[in-house]
Amino acid sequence: MRIEIDEWASQGREVHRAAKLLDKGGVLAIPTDSGYALACDLHSKKATERIYALKQSPRSHPLSIIFADLDHIGGYTGYVSTLAWRTMKRLAPGPFVFVLQAGREVPKNLQKKRKEVGIRIPAADIPRAIALDLGRPLATTSLRMDDEDGEETWVVDPVEIERRWGHQLDAVVDGGLGIANPTTVVDLRNEPFEILREGQGDVTQL
Repeated sequence: MRIEIDEWASQGREVHRAAKLLDKGGVLAIPTDSGYALACDLHSKKATERIYALKQSPRSHPLSIIFADLDHIGGYTGYVSTLAWRTMKRLAPGPFVFVLQAGREVPKNLQKKRKEVGIRIPAADIPRAIALDLGRPLATTSLRMDDEDGEETWVVDPVEIERRWGHQLDAVVDGGLGIANPTTVVDLRNEPFEILREGQGDVTQL
């Protein structure tokens, strides 16, 4: 099933339809500012288990958490320094994953031995609109596949996603073609901040 939403997430009925599927424990493919991602309700243990099974990822591979707004991260993070907060306020929404201490509201099944959490407030409107309608953050992981040369690439075409994985998903949220370029991952737990992966985000702003 495909749910078509324009890039400005202006179709409120379709956004609500996607959020309702997540509320029922569904797993969706959604557009982000770096290709498409698998997404579910962060607090649905069954759905997060489905994501790991679908992607065939080890449990040691962390899921990122998408929030509708930076002000919603609250109990999902631990201590955040003043400089880290100001940095996030300057860069979010944007193509960044911020690594912070995990807070008490991060489900235990996602933490394992990890004490950190990767949070995202994407520049893309659709994932933020879905999280806002759901009323809870989204657990996500990028959707990738091997190309003809065996190289792993970001999946950017919702039609291709529906063809390959549609039977395993509750829906594919079609927001048009995505961008095959990852986010920038930056660890904000200690100063100076550490860039763990350089992607779309402008690291000169750090």
